[in-house]
Amino acid sequence: MNMIKRTSVGSSFSTPKTSKEEPRDRAAGLAGILTPRPPVSVPAAQAPAWAPEALPEPSVVPVTHKPTKGQAGAPNAGGGGVATIGVYLAPSTLERAREAALDRRITYTDLLVEAFDNVTDVQLAAEFAPAAPLVQGKAMPTRARRRRGTAGIQMNLRLSSEQREWLDAKVLALGAPSRSALVAEALRLHLNPTV
Repeated sequence: MNMIKRTSVGSSFSTPKTSKEEPRDRAAGLAGILTPRPPVSVPAAQAPAWAPEALPEPSVVPVTHKPTKGQAGAPNAGGGGVATIGVYLAPSTLERAREAALDRRITYTDLLVEAFDNVTDVQLAAEFAPAAPLVQGKAMPTRARRRRGTAGIQMNLRLSSEQREWLDAKVLALGAPSRSALVAEALRLHLNPTV
């Protein structure tokens, strides 16, 4: 059988052996291929925001407040800062919310706005009032238990920063354990008025 003699392709991928003391310079083979570019100076007015030249002097930096957990870092111009917020609903409430949103062709957020229009603060505050402690013995009474949010199925709402701030203020005013618990109770009372 006549065989054609070819050079091994593996030799083109092998790297020269180096000693353990001498580090291998992998870029040495690329030296001289590219010509160095001269440094470009950009006027400060046209420099990008990330460029060190565009940063103001440390003594001129204005002091701003640090955004809290519920606030967005962006300013509240024109209802911006829309974010998706997950809330947890009981399965029956979630099913009724889906049906109501599909039947009336509205979003879950529109349904939530409607719920807060129809459910009073007194109704919501009553849901989050602590339960009276049970007196079991004569020596030490048990502590009053606050109602917590319950496990459920997640539903996503798209809320603006103003809506999130409004909800956070309601959580504090009504004593709700969380934003999710407040939304769940508002929707439950709105969609299940007899439960």
